[in-house]
Amino acid sequence: MATPVLMPAGAINTPASSTSFGAYTPQILRDLQSSFYLTYRQVISLTSAQILALQSGAITLIPAPGPGLMIIPEAFIIKVVGVTAAYTDAGGAVSFSVGTMTTALAANTVFTGPTNGQRSQQIISFAGTSTAANPPTNENAALTISKATNNFAAGSGTATITVFYSIESTT
Repeated sequence: MATPVLMPAGAINTPASSTSFGAYTPQILRDLQSSFYLTYRQVISLTSAQILALQSGAITLIPAPGPGLMIIPEAFIIKVVGVTAAYTDAGGAVSFSVGTMTTALAANTVFTGPTNGQRSQQIISFAGTSTAANPPTNENAALTISKATNNFAAGSGTATITVFYSIESTT
């Protein structure tokens, strides 16, 4: 008898995957992930135009997982490469949010430091509390990045953000 292998939900490309043990639907895979606390990893690239417009509109890093589920971000690795000029900051923190759960950078220097091929990295952990509601604001909410106030005024570069997260049941 072959040993069954559990695959993350993102690895399954069909509505249900069958094994000799039965069908694993995406919901069953999410429940298993929650039970065994599997961590996912997602890498997202931001263009200079997206970085310059962070205050104008939040950028989705991880889409909403579905009703009864919530994204639990664990850590972020931000890597910025300057192309020509460093970004100029007119104020306002860069933040990661799931619903009303938010973690802001203490300073935006990961974006404002590098110029002319220089690189900068920052690693942060996520901590946040959702607003009480029925359902809570973090249930079935996307993970986003945005800037509280004032877009970066100028600059040129790219950013790569690696997110480590899990999907948990809210019930």
